[in-house]
Amino acid sequence: MFGQLFLYLETKEKLMKKLLFIFLGLASFNVYANGCPGQFDPVSGICRFQGNNGEMVQYNMAPPQSSNVQNNTKVININVPSKYLALAVNLKTGISGGALDMDSRAAAEKEAIKTCERGGSNAPCKVIAWVRNGCIAAAQGKEGKQSRIFSGTTKPGRAEAEALRKCQAAGVPQCKIVVSEACSLPRY
Repeated sequence: MFGQLFLYLETKEKLMKKLLFIFLGLASFNVYANGCPGQFDPVSGICRFQGNNGEMVQYNMAPPQSSNVQNNTKVININVPSKYLALAVNLKTGISGGALDMDSRAAAEKEAIKTCERGGSNAPCKVIAWVRNGCIAAAQGKEGKQSRIFSGTTKPGRAEAEALRKCQAAGVPQCKIVVSEACSLPRY
């Protein structure tokens, strides 16, 4: 058993000596990444170093690099299909209906009217707003016996504020959100 252990330690010691010898040999070389023992100018491709007699020696190591190197990055365009949203309202009853995530404006408007009319019980409905890749909200205010509806179509988080602003700017009292913000955005 001790013989095997001694043999193992002896081979390990020899291996370590060999590795140390290789490491010292590599460390003694004066090697540079570009192969130039002195100053290397990457723009001109010239290597400059001091020769044995003390004078400066220069030679061309590589073809000159262009200072206005063009980027070879390829641009890849990805077509993301648009999504449409429409809002329809019966102006007499104030009942509304909408359509989300439709592939075309026409499809969104048709579905919004169909949803609003509820099989004819709430006809006729009219599209008051549509949006492509955005959001819609509606605010309603009363002028006497008549209600007025204002839509906001914009980026997410802003449609309700826009609808209220339009309602208040028209001078209509008692403005309130009647259709909360809904969005139809492309899926990436």
